[in-house]
Amino acid sequence: MTEQKLTGYPSIDKPWLKYYSEEAINAPLPECTIYEYLWDSNKDHLDDIALNYFDRKITYGELFENIEKAAKAFSTLGVKEGDIVVMATVTTPETIYAFYGLNRLGAISNMVDPRTSTEGIRSYISEVNAKFVLTIDAALPKIENAVVGTKTNTILVVSPADSLPQPKKSLFLLSNKLKGKTPKLSDKCISWAEFIEKGLETKPAYSEYKKGTCCVIVHTGGTTGTPKGVMLSNDSLNIMVVLQKYSNTRMKRKQSFLDFMPPFIAYGLACGIHNPLNFGMTLDIVPKFDPSKFDKLIISKKPNHAIGVPSYWQQLANGRVKNLSFIQNAIAGGDRIDPTQEKLINNFFNGKGCKYKLSKGYGLTELASTATYTVCDNCNLPDSVGIPLFLNNMKIVDSNLDKEVTYNQEGEICISSPTMMLGYYNNESATNDVIKKDINGNKWFYTGDSGYINEDGLLFVVGRIKRMIVRYDGFKIFPSQIEDVLLKNKNVDYCCAVGIADKNHSQGQLPIVFVVKNGNESNDEVKSELFELCKKELPEYAQPIDFVSIDALPLTPIGKIDYRALEKQAEELSNA
Repeated sequence: MTEQKLTGYPSIDKPWLKYYSEEAINAPLPECTIYEYLWDSNKDHLDDIALNYFDRKITYGELFENIEKAAKAFSTLGVKEGDIVVMATVTTPETIYAFYGLNRLGAISNMVDPRTSTEGIRSYISEVNAKFVLTIDAALPKIENAVVGTKTNTILVVSPADSLPQPKKSLFLLSNKLKGKTPKLSDKCISWAEFIEKGLETKPAYSEYKKGTCCVIVHTGGTTGTPKGVMLSNDSLNIMVVLQKYSNTRMKRKQSFLDFMPPFIAYGLACGIHNPLNFGMTLDIVPKFDPSKFDKLIISKKPNHAIGVPSYWQQLANGRVKNLSFIQNAIAGGDRIDPTQEKLINNFFNGKGCKYKLSKGYGLTELASTATYTVCDNCNLPDSVGIPLFLNNMKIVDSNLDKEVTYNQEGEICISSPTMMLGYYNNESATNDVIKKDINGNKWFYTGDSGYINEDGLLFVVGRIKRMIVRYDGFKIFPSQIEDVLLKNKNVDYCCAVGIADKNHSQGQLPIVFVVKNGNESNDEVKSELFELCKKELPEYAQPIDFVSIDALPLTPIGKIDYRALEKQAEELSNA
């Protein structure tokens, strides 16, 4: 791109485009279903390995055969275009077959965390009037209770053992039988094998691509409010592949991608399944992920590509890994990473034979996952999350006036993207709160996150506006400004600041910090050091009122810091 004179407004200047080629900027966009795009990407490579499931290798040819069988079986059950099927499961080959099989019929997958409470799952089922539910066998008792009083008439039960190779399958079944975990199927239930058998002779009515139609519903995380159903289209997921293709992800056919992300989050679907499969990669599936064993997983699987939250990579850097030369791309997303920790991780990578720095990105469920990415070393500055993907536009607005601000000024991050959701399911009011049109008719998603953009187009995320601690006197405190200071102390491994009720005033909050410390210094000694550090480096209005030592920060199911849990704990401390 030829350089142009800056106006001072990122959304007009788009300085990030200088990092992209003309080929990328003018790349044609697919107009097809997600199944059709997957087929077009791999139809000439059917002997390549698509899935690696506990050492069972499944080719792309077998993948498409099983998707076809799933589509036929769903059609036999009566699933048709526009129907919504609840999928409360983890990532297994059957989950992938079902997801694309439903897409062939024009049906919609409603992805639900199987760990959700019975009442929560019942609400998801009732909201969409689902007649069919697919679930993992371990969650079956809960699902059977959840469907009581709903329109669900069929529960399709899959097991992690369904695609296991022998003798691992026999060992799994024997172990679960001895533990009493083998579920008995009721009249409403059908196993995957029975399901497939029923549809072998069916000739389904396959759906044709229609622009802007929903293909999947995923749900926002409960840490930022009441979960909402995000409707993503075929276009959302397919365009995300194109955006990744020209963003120097170094993804290539026949490379391996470690997928331990659950399918019920946008990152799990887009970045964990659809993207790598469209690149022709081998998806190494881990249906049950233990974050404490991340380093062992990396050592045993030796993936070329993996995505995790920052805490996973921090754990890896604290471990005893000897060689990381196999890694082409280690990506951190989903949470902010401290610059000091980032430097430690990069030094660790370099010392273990990895040629590349930790890649970072920023995204949201409502944008089908990724919105920015560190496409090159010049875009990979400490504390930044890279530049907007080339078809995205970005601006920072003054939260009070809703006016775009200039470079290096903080405000609310707003993004315009062709991957943007169609809206929240059955919630027009909530949709209108976050998607707004400008005077030119362009749609912008208001993220609720605060940050700023520098002159090179790099985005720096400061924190969540909703996480902001507002004092009685109106002063606003971003937790990250406290956390960044505390992480300079050698005795602090991790920390998280949240608001606690100000007992001396009728309104407002004050910051309290939960700290995971290292070393042998006592809690009192560390607390004294932290008070002094804050007094020295933070403004008076941002001083924490206390530091609480805990063994580990609580995490959400996808590995983000569970701020809500800490806020609840802070409230209990306040009331004690």
